[in-house]
Amino acid sequence: MQAVFEALAGLVASPTALAALLAGTLAGLLAGLTPGVNGRAGLMLVTPIAVGFGPSAGAVFLIAFHSVVHTSGSVPAILLGTPTSSTEAATAVDGYAMTRRGEGARAIGATLSASAFGGLVGALFLFMAVPVALALIIHIGAPEVAALSALGLLSVAALSGGWLAGGLMAVTLGILIACVGIDPFSGVPRFTFGLLGLWDGVNAAALVTGLFVVPELCAREPATLHPNPPQARLSGVIKGCLEVVEHRWLLLRSSIIGVVVGFVPGLGASAAVWIAYGHARQTHVTAIPYGEGAIAGVIAPEAANNSKEGGSLVPTLFLGIPGSSGMGILLAAFATLGIEVGPRMLTKTPEFVFLLGWSNIASNLLAVPLCLLLAPAMSRFANLRRDQVVPVALAAALAATALTQPGVSAMAQLVVFSALGLLLKGSNVPRAPLLLGFVLGPGIELGLIRSSMVYGWSAFARPGVLIILGLAAAIILATSWSRPGLSAKETGARLTPVAIGLIALASALAVGFATTLPTTAGGILYVAGGLGLVSTALAVVRVWPHWTHAPWAEAPDGPILALFVGALVIGGLISLPLAAGVLVCAALMLRGRVGYPKAALVALLTAGAVLGLERLQP
Repeated sequence: MQAVFEALAGLVASPTALAALLAGTLAGLLAGLTPGVNGRAGLMLVTPIAVGFGPSAGAVFLIAFHSVVHTSGSVPAILLGTPTSSTEAATAVDGYAMTRRGEGARAIGATLSASAFGGLVGALFLFMAVPVALALIIHIGAPEVAALSALGLLSVAALSGGWLAGGLMAVTLGILIACVGIDPFSGVPRFTFGLLGLWDGVNAAALVTGLFVVPELCAREPATLHPNPPQARLSGVIKGCLEVVEHRWLLLRSSIIGVVVGFVPGLGASAAVWIAYGHARQTHVTAIPYGEGAIAGVIAPEAANNSKEGGSLVPTLFLGIPGSSGMGILLAAFATLGIEVGPRMLTKTPEFVFLLGWSNIASNLLAVPLCLLLAPAMSRFANLRRDQVVPVALAAALAATALTQPGVSAMAQLVVFSALGLLLKGSNVPRAPLLLGFVLGPGIELGLIRSSMVYGWSAFARPGVLIILGLAAAIILATSWSRPGLSAKETGARLTPVAIGLIALASALAVGFATTLPTTAGGILYVAGGLGLVSTALAVVRVWPHWTHAPWAEAPDGPILALFVGALVIGGLISLPLAAGVLVCAALMLRGRVGYPKAALVALLTAGAVLGLERLQP
């Protein structure tokens, strides 16, 4: 208990940490309102800012950002009926119906209170989990770490959109990408192709930005116009904030649902909000039917949406197993800050866990008055056209990658991973499992090597390993039985055979390369290559009969993509601020239909911001 309050005192006494908390909360609220920038993309866009704060305060910034990004994301879902990500879709059902009845401000108020309470419950769960984890951590050795990492990879069943073979293919690719660099045991280079820039491994920022941010921002999406956006009046917002007390038991139950769902790796926010919404419909009677403006239909998903963060932080921080794809990106951002998560962090610096828990609580509580203060402005900002936001977001994505590793190498990697992200998206191959494989791959390799050296085959006879592997088998069986038919992704797209062939080729080359390496360096390649060959074979069996009837994926926005590639060249060879300014100015004029004076002003401000971030880097 003393460590809990010491962490709070450390947060309050540090001006840098408090500044990071406020900046992270404001940035998260802004990102949630911005079309095309959800929690995953936003985390990568703000990572350079976190680096400028330093490791401890930078972690506070990232947690604050991630804790509130979905709180403000509910504003456009409620007022405009346009969720900024899948996690706000459940809120939009009744929230937008309330707006049509003239009660949008009341729905926003209920969202704020429910989100703050849910975040508080999630953080309390994180606090209570620490002593339990410390008692169990002494029984976890290298075999259990490897088994837990393998169990975490099975969360691809939830991250693959119902296509388990596709998720396993992506995991294979992620593990192989994680193997790039110098093997820490034998000192042998793997997949470096003679390039010094790859000796330290792949740039995590380039991987995440290329996989997720670029494909989403370069997608062709018609701008949704709302010439007269409804305004959120402060009196209505306050009324909605107070009204959640009448639904306090639903609020508590939904928060607990969010914690439990968040604790299970791979389920994530989308599952949490819909489970909570379904629970509300089944157990909580309202005067207004659900789907027609029931305020309980807003409270339940919003409470679960924020409480699940505390639950998902437990496996992420304690075991290094991300509870969701967003947590995987958070782990990549922590790696950029030089923060090591997992059992060692829990035993050596438990106060750091409490610091993050307090940051979660404080950011959720801070979001309420900020949103009350900014409610009218937020409703106007939520009406921004996507084609006017995308150029600035792309420039931020470019800066987020380049500032983590200045030079041509990061830009070249961003080109490669952007092409891979576009291919996987156009092929219906899930991308989140690839990130999971990239994050968990080193842990699996380390656990396997240490287990073989110390325990040999007897590692599989350890009770903890048997329990974890039994749980893994149960997950596989449950996944297979719960979905007997074909998913939409298993029917494939015209580009799907290209992705399958690429992963099969990479898997075969990995197995062949492993035969030339020492056992410690080649073991993980045998495992990943074998998994890749099996999963691609299964994917061919599933997809091939339907491939000739599969549609072509919608092509990305060619001009925007070309401008982005041009900015990569300018940023790598000349100047990053210049690249950001040129990209924003040209894209605003070409796609955003903004006049030259305004476009030039925004470009100048963007270039100045990037230049400032460059100067902040250590």
